Amino acid sequence: MKYILIGLLLCCCQNIPRHNASLKYATEALDTIKSTTAKVIAVPDLFETAFIKGTIRHGKSATANFYGVTIGKIKIVSGHIIACDPGHIDEYGIPFTQTFPIGEFPVQLSIINVEGEESIAFSRINFSEEPVAKWEFALLKEQSPLPVGGNEKHGYSTDLGAGIFMDEAASEFLDKSNLTDLDADLYKQMDAHYRDNWKYAMYSFGAHNLAAFTSGLGDGRYATYIGFEAEGKPCRLLTDFNLIDWKK
Repeated sequence: MKYILIGLLLCCCQNIPRHNASLKYATEALDTIKSTTAKVIAVPDLFETAFIKGTIRHGKSATANFYGVTIGKIKIVSGHIIACDPGHIDEYGIPFTQTFPIGEFPVQLSIINVEGEESIAFSRINFSEEPVAKWEFALLKEQSPLPVGGNEKHGYSTDLGAGIFMDEAASEFLDKSNLTDLDADLYKQMDAHYRDNWKYAMYSFGAHNLAAFTSGLGDGRYATYIGFEAEGKPCRLLTDFNLIDWKK
């Protein structure tokens, strides 16, 4: 981004070109999230409010405006979900230990706009409209729980400047070359949904699909969190792309 919110926005590797002259801006209407308010119980509140149009965060040099969009519904058939860099699906396509609801659920992106330039701040699967009572790190096998907002974090690294959500059962039917080959259909579909420095795709294969999206300003290490409702059921799965230092 040309302007950075000092004290709010974090510095990231900007490996995604800020403008690619070969890509045409998508013209389809975005499915903007219509919610005007959210019942926020858990900290950090930004994990919820960043998906609501009109949410603002002020920095010393600029202001960040947020809005949320729904890019489609992901099919969850096993209850075991993978989040990783698509280019490393062979090595890091490992599901979280938590079991999630089965069905079709909205995949939503939080878009941050700073001085007219946009990026994806957060991505999430929204399992229900119940408010989040607490957030926890999404864990892989043999990872230990960590406090949310502490100095340490779990997360996945990216080399392609992109992330995905996918059901573990879907991975068994996926031709993984469609994720590791940058000329494959997945990336053509993402290019077809190119917006203002961000893009996405709901990529279908057989009876399954996955959600793919650019990761903030590019490569980095990104944590994924589970939001639990008051009864202890998962209601969100959210990846933070490190554009906002919500710990402050």
